[in-house]
Amino acid sequence: MAPKDRLKGLFREPTPLTAMDRTTSEAKLIISEQTERRQELTASLRAARLAKEASEGGTPAKKRKKK
Repeated sequence: MAPKDRLKGLFREPTPLTAMDRTTSEAKLIISEQTERRQELTASLRAARLAKEASEGGTPAKKRKKK
């Protein structure tokens, strides 16, 4: 008897993914990709701002007061 036959009934087979499970996993993937892109954009904009401030002599821009 082969070992595969002996272990066949030992573990339950995984249940197939439902439509909701597939949708949820795809949504999580999309959200994580968007978050990663947003963080990369924020980092590049921050680096550009710091470079601009350094070239202007390091004086930060004045903040506007709210009315």
